[in-house]
Amino acid sequence: MMKRGIRYDFSLLALLLIPVGVSLNVVGYQLSTILKLPVFVDQIGTIMVSMIAGPWIGLLTGLLGNVVNGMLNPIAIGFSIVSMSIGFVSGYLSKWKFYNNIFGIILSCILLTIVSAFTAAIVTVFMFGGVTGAGTDLITATFLATGKELWNSVVSTNLISGSINTILNFGISWLIIRRVPDRFLIKLNYGEPYIKKGGNVNG
Repeated sequence: MMKRGIRYDFSLLALLLIPVGVSLNVVGYQLSTILKLPVFVDQIGTIMVSMIAGPWIGLLTGLLGNVVNGMLNPIAIGFSIVSMSIGFVSGYLSKWKFYNNIFGIILSCILLTIVSAFTAAIVTVFMFGGVTGAGTDLITATFLATGKELWNSVVSTNLISGSINTILNFGISWLIIRRVPDRFLIKLNYGEPYIKKGGNVNG
């Protein structure tokens, strides 16, 4: 049994996953921003890394992804707390084997949506006044037009778009991990649950 926790999770192999995760996040964020999509596929790397390397590596991947994106779009820096929260929570969900069955996956997606929605709403309202220039601003404007207050409008928007975001980001992350060789997964603290049944971990 591999030891887990902040003292043990920062193995060389886990650290090497961080630039891979950051790259996936940056590509997803740039696509979402350039195309003005109402959803963001900028957490693929964060979730993927957190699933097989744990909460602390996931948190760091989320932070660094936003720092890199912030060089091109400073708004991304403000949302670092969102990515860090997603990576941290997702890592613990993986540790507690929530991703091992369909019920756990559904519950995990709900929890991740709530976490991302409320942390993003705090940043959106208190740092940017409710407007970030993203495609989701149109949804917020629609809620405001119906008479909802700013906070309720932003939270509602984030819950709607966030649920789609989470499903897309998790789904793509899951598909990537299914392509990772078993001999690589077995060397990671959190990789064992994703080893294919009957798979050969030696070759």
